[in-house]
Amino acid sequence: MNVGENDAVDPGGTPSDTPRPEGAENPQQAQQEVPAESSELVALREAAAAAKREFEQSQARLRAVSKAYTELQAEMKSFKERMEHRAKQDSELIAYDQVRAFFDPVMNLKRSLATSANDLPSLLQGLQMVQTQFMDALGKLGLAEVPGVGASFDPAVHEALAVQPVTDKEQDGKVLTVHTTGYTVNGRVLQAAQVVIGKYAEVSGEA
Repeated sequence: MNVGENDAVDPGGTPSDTPRPEGAENPQQAQQEVPAESSELVALREAAAAAKREFEQSQARLRAVSKAYTELQAEMKSFKERMEHRAKQDSELIAYDQVRAFFDPVMNLKRSLATSANDLPSLLQGLQMVQTQFMDALGKLGLAEVPGVGASFDPAVHEALAVQPVTDKEQDGKVLTVHTTGYTVNGRVLQAAQVVIGKYAEVSGEA
């Protein structure tokens, strides 16, 4: 096969003047021409990544706080229910004790009233016993009688109906007569005692 003058062959057997396809580039040259990312773009990406991490951490903290709040609400509801249940039990127990305190006196009163009206001594004795039982029951609930005759007048528990002159200094300001007995319940006045108190007055002509 004859080769023409213009068909020179390079040592590798490829014509030296064979044109390259249009658009073909040297790989090394293409690699060198890829532009590097700007510092601003790198900083922006890092800031975005940091913001994402912070957002995820905030979401985690929010979930933890929400869970703690829900648990606290449930605990408070449970505590309230326990307190209401305990208060109900206490109220029922108090009511039971009060009924039990008055049960025997009421039963005795019922038996006394069932006694024949012809047996007045037995009826009177039964009523007196019932009265004593009622006062004992009320005493256990805190009922106390206001001090009467001989006690110093106390406007907190006594109501003075009248003042009576006395010649004995020891009776000055003392209760002389009780018209209505007074009572207190655990220190609180239930009924003030209506009394007459003494007021010392010198006897005429006394030195």
